[in-house]
Amino acid sequence: MSSFTLRFRDDTQFMHRSSYVTFVVCMLLSITLSATQASAQTLDDNGLWFAAFGNGTIESTSDRSTPLLWWFDAHYRLRDDSDGFNQSILRPGLGISLVQDQALWAGYAWIRTSPTSGSADFDENRFWQQWTATPSAGDYRFLHRSRFEQRWVETGDDVGLRWRQLHRAQKIITNCPQWSLIAWDEVFFNLNDTDWGADAGLDQNRAFLGFGYKSCPHAPVRTEIGYLNQFINNQGGNDGMNHILSINFFF
Repeated sequence: MSSFTLRFRDDTQFMHRSSYVTFVVCMLLSITLSATQASAQTLDDNGLWFAAFGNGTIESTSDRSTPLLWWFDAHYRLRDDSDGFNQSILRPGLGISLVQDQALWAGYAWIRTSPTSGSADFDENRFWQQWTATPSAGDYRFLHRSRFEQRWVETGDDVGLRWRQLHRAQKIITNCPQWSLIAWDEVFFNLNDTDWGADAGLDQNRAFLGFGYKSCPHAPVRTEIGYLNQFINNQGGNDGMNHILSINFFF
């Protein structure tokens, strides 16, 4: 019988050409600006988000290779000028490698949320499926991710369907390769109305600009720190605009 071990993937495979970086940054800024103008009034807040990410291959100890992959990320988020708990997330998953730099994934997520309304904390259970592509060219790394979620929230009976689309660009600084510049944008769309408060249409947009550090090409940990702008589209109410210090660790 074959046994299996986990091996971390090299997570520096992320992006594609200099002109595309300019496009991503322009898209990131334009989406954030349009989101701000879409609402007559927004409620601003400052927050602090921590996250840890890991993914890699599941390899057989025999001579046979396997296309199986593993995924895990965990989050702890603070709001109210970083004085109050906002949300925690645990999200494991499995994947299968397709052609070069592309993979299909599926998994589960458990989410604990403290609502801004002041009502009791609640749990959410979520199944998710996604496609990822990680092309690269020279000092540029890209990530394109399309994720579909099915959400069960304990405050209601309906299943919420949501689509998330992320595009990310990373530029390794040639003269100091331990450091890199990073920009990404992710837009969220609810695909249906639910009895627990989701409305079909734009849910939120997240735009990040920051830098990454990795002590050497084969170091097991990479750190990314930067500014994250989260626009929340509360249809029929005051929208939210959160200014977040985002600290992320990649294993």
